[in-house]
Amino acid sequence: MAMSADRIGTDKIWANRIWRDPVFRFGLLLKLALAVLLAPQIQQQWFVPFVAHAIAHPALDPWSAFLAAGGDPMAYPYGPAMLIAHLPGTALGLLAATLAGIPELTGIGFRLGLLGFDIATLYLLLRLWPQRPRMLLWLYWWSPIALYVTYWNGQTDIVPVALLLWSLLCLREYRVRRGGIALGLAFAAKFSMLLAAPVLAIYLWRNKRLRGLLRPFAQGFAITALLSLAPWLASPGFVRMVFGTPESLRLFDLALPLGHDLRVYLTPLLYLLAVYGLWRLRRISFELLVAATGLAFFLVVLATPAPPGWYLWLVPFLVAHQLHSDRGARVLTGVFSALLIAMHLVYSSGASLPWTGLDPAARLAELGGALSPHLHSLAYTLIVAAGLVLLVQMLRERVARNDYYRIAQKPVTLGIAGDSGSGKDTLSRALAGIFGEHSVVHVSGDDYHVWDRYAPMWKGLTHLNPRANDLQRFNNDVLALMDGKPILCRHYDHGAGRFTAPTRIDKNDVVIASGLHALHMRGLRERFDVSVFLDLDERLRRAWKIERDVHQRGHPLATVLASIEKRMADSRLHIHPQRGLARLVLRLEPVNARQLETGDALEHVRLKLVALIRNGTSHERLARILIGICGLHLDVQSSEDGSEVEMSIEGEVDADDIAMAAHTLVPGLEEMLDIRPQWEGGMSGIMQLLVLIQIEESLKSRIR
Repeated sequence: MAMSADRIGTDKIWANRIWRDPVFRFGLLLKLALAVLLAPQIQQQWFVPFVAHAIAHPALDPWSAFLAAGGDPMAYPYGPAMLIAHLPGTALGLLAATLAGIPELTGIGFRLGLLGFDIATLYLLLRLWPQRPRMLLWLYWWSPIALYVTYWNGQTDIVPVALLLWSLLCLREYRVRRGGIALGLAFAAKFSMLLAAPVLAIYLWRNKRLRGLLRPFAQGFAITALLSLAPWLASPGFVRMVFGTPESLRLFDLALPLGHDLRVYLTPLLYLLAVYGLWRLRRISFELLVAATGLAFFLVVLATPAPPGWYLWLVPFLVAHQLHSDRGARVLTGVFSALLIAMHLVYSSGASLPWTGLDPAARLAELGGALSPHLHSLAYTLIVAAGLVLLVQMLRERVARNDYYRIAQKPVTLGIAGDSGSGKDTLSRALAGIFGEHSVVHVSGDDYHVWDRYAPMWKGLTHLNPRANDLQRFNNDVLALMDGKPILCRHYDHGAGRFTAPTRIDKNDVVIASGLHALHMRGLRERFDVSVFLDLDERLRRAWKIERDVHQRGHPLATVLASIEKRMADSRLHIHPQRGLARLVLRLEPVNARQLETGDALEHVRLKLVALIRNGTSHERLARILIGICGLHLDVQSSEDGSEVEMSIEGEVDADDIAMAAHTLVPGLEEMLDIRPQWEGGMSGIMQLLVLIQIEESLKSRIR
């Protein structure tokens, strides 16, 4: 499989800049020195002996074998995925220790394995946010929390963190089964990573374009977790060491007593409320997913007397927050980090320097023992306070001020008007193709005709007359869909000339209202994000209408021609005035009108598009892209006040070029489009692109 453009770009950054960057190199030298010189107490006492025993005494159940050999039940409260991650480095260290007769080399090998996951985490972060590699390098590679937790305190949470980031990256690249496997491995490494599973599932479910990916993601997660854990669930050693650890009970320390032997556990409650709040969002972008995952972890860590390793879960999300925020976020994160490390230096286990015989952790522990419990509580209160301020800042800036969050709470609404046979349904289908049929609800003005074809009034009043249409119901139904309410609507069958029974139409992410009078009513017109009028060349419109009504709907040619002549006056009186009310006017013309006169097949008639854009700001950039990427010929004219721009576009363009132009012009809307948008070639594709640009400009004005 070919690598994505993002991966290729990140690999180039990694090869050409990161490895050569002194910020990375000095950080790598520092971490190598820490891995060699420091021996964290919990590693020496617990982790390394367990992994070394598993290597020296292979067994199908290393947990029970370790306990049978007299090992400490507290030594290894982790699942099999964590053990597999620790085996290579520890095995090399154990081999070196055996050959050299230096026992400390086993622990060094263990820590070098953690350094490998540290580097992998940096690489994954660069894959997720490649825009500012130098800043990311400073924020993560030199993160005080990551340095303290991994190299001084000795926790191994960098392993599940890296696996979780791999899962997020796979989701962004739509490799969802692999993403589920990565999350399953993270869960099998440390059960707390299960906190991310509901957030990721909601992200896939609430985005209709991604909903079909939820099943393979869930399957990958469930199968991996089951295969990783099921063989050991019957193991008494595994159950005792992994499930019996006091660390898992910390989630229930914060509780509200309610009478005799009854409590409300506040940490799970806060987490469930956060998950429910995420569920209430209409659509969730990837950046919102990252923010929501970080907030979920933040709530659990701050509402729990968390050990140092838990704070490492927050680091990638703090990095993402700082990357997209101002200096204030970095200052606040620095304060939070300093408070956290200052407290845990004296109240949590640390490291010794076995090569020098020094044990600074012991002296720091003596200092912690001399301090009063009141001071300890005060220090923890300051950490929680700083964390809550960070949490509020993330809620405000990463969620509430997120453009996608602010525009996604209401559907995107499009109004398309034009004469009969001007291509309203064709354009609607083309737009549904890029948003995905699953995300679009289309309301057709034809369904709101007052009479069917067999009613007497049909002959006296054409449907181009507003009186022949229930425009008030059309108005109310479209507004209801805009407000997220379902409607009941009948359908006009053009083949039979009859109305079908009313059916329920539910709300959706995109509402397209098309019809002869879609822009007729002011209240509705002003609610549309984009209003479009199709002003088809009359000769071309006649040819298309005859093609549609005679060959597709089965009407007699004479009847169709008579209908065209009969409707001319109503068209000029009721339909064409809407042209001046639309934000975007699209007019298709034949390049050579003789092709229509000589009876050439319509699909062979070369067309040009004349687009009138009102109050737009992207026409110059659009013109450069259409010329540079699509190879089209353009003629651009602006009104004196600059409020109107007319672009005459001619040439051949394929769907791939339209897709590339869209990626360049409106990258911010890509998460609103289908996973595989159905771009079209020719003038239809250009019309898709023009409407999409207008949508982006309208949504930006919505959030100002």
